[in-house]
Amino acid sequence: MENKDLLLKELTGKDEIKAQNAANYLVNNSDIELYKMLIDKSDYLFSFIINNVSKRIEKAVTKENFSNVIKFFDNYSSYYDDLFASILAKHANEDLTDKIFELLENGTIDQKIYSAKYFSYIPDTVALEALCKYAFSDDENLSANSAEALGQMQDDISFDIALNNLETGDDFDKLKSVKFFCAYGKNYPFKQIFDAIEISKMPENIAGQIPYMESLLTLMESKYKEESLVCIYYLIQGLGEILPLSDIFQFEISDIIERLIHLNQNHNELSGKIAVILLSALSKFKMFCENEEYIFDEEKDTKAEIKAVLNILQEQNNDFWNSQKQFILELLHGNDKDIIAVLPVITEYDIQSAIPELKVLTSSNNEITVCEVLNTLKSLNALEGLDIDIILSKIQNPNIKALIENI
Repeated sequence: MENKDLLLKELTGKDEIKAQNAANYLVNNSDIELYKMLIDKSDYLFSFIINNVSKRIEKAVTKENFSNVIKFFDNYSSYYDDLFASILAKHANEDLTDKIFELLENGTIDQKIYSAKYFSYIPDTVALEALCKYAFSDDENLSANSAEALGQMQDDISFDIALNNLETGDDFDKLKSVKFFCAYGKNYPFKQIFDAIEISKMPENIAGQIPYMESLLTLMESKYKEESLVCIYYLIQGLGEILPLSDIFQFEISDIIERLIHLNQNHNELSGKIAVILLSALSKFKMFCENEEYIFDEEKDTKAEIKAVLNILQEQNNDFWNSQKQFILELLHGNDKDIIAVLPVITEYDIQSAIPELKVLTSSNNEITVCEVLNTLKSLNALEGLDIDIILSKIQNPNIKALIENI
């Protein structure tokens, strides 16, 4: 019996001859145990090593043994699904497509995921109905691979289903739809996606998908300039809590921050929204860098990028930051969503100049806004002079009334 640990070490090692021999063994013997060991180890391998392993496996596949690859479908790995799909696509024939279609319809979840990826290379419409069903699966790998295949087929039916769910579904349906569009890969309905962000209770999750469709730097130069700022705001809010810190590269945060700083050197029509983003980013990236537990487990390049973003922000002088604190006061004249967004920044930076406007807002018709404004005024030690009885007399929601009484 072959020593599997040795084979795995050779497969992922530097000796190209031994590595290729191990890859040949893996494919020729359809060694599922060795493949499972490779999957487990791949989480700890550098990307260039995984790429080398993939090249060796691809080289090991011939017209005589290519069907052996299908046996690996029993154990899913995102590192190798594209590899196997592309390998099989090179040897595609009617019998192979029928076999993989059977797995797509009746196989295990892992087999379905691999099979869906195959149809992104071989866009045979025989799989359309199954792919359309799986494109909205709770399994994210299955839904993504199915949506990608449907995008290659330019299927309008699934696209329309996703668009309808984006506009009428609950928050989880909306997020599934946005992920569908991301994987589908074309004709992104940005207007509807940005509309969904505005009304969703999980805007950070939706915003986190947009940079995988289009660069936010590009969107900032488009007709969606203001909407892209809303998206950037939620990306900053979500980083490290809802969205992984490693996404900082895909989101192009350092370039975006530099662009926003340049735009807000002088007053413009979007100065308030930009100022909220910059002040929020300054506070958040300080927190990351001053509290090691936030970045302890991150890769070296991610840590370096987080510190680089903070450096960009801290390079700005006091006059710049004083201007930003004045710019955000403009949002207190905006809609309730703008007001709610700016309140934490006012609290964080103890912006006393906001107090007169905040007191005016205690007469707002939006009960949630009134409650949040009162909380902010309390944090600024500025509740004196307010007639709480008059404020309470206008509040209908008993829960909000109770919160205000506690304030």
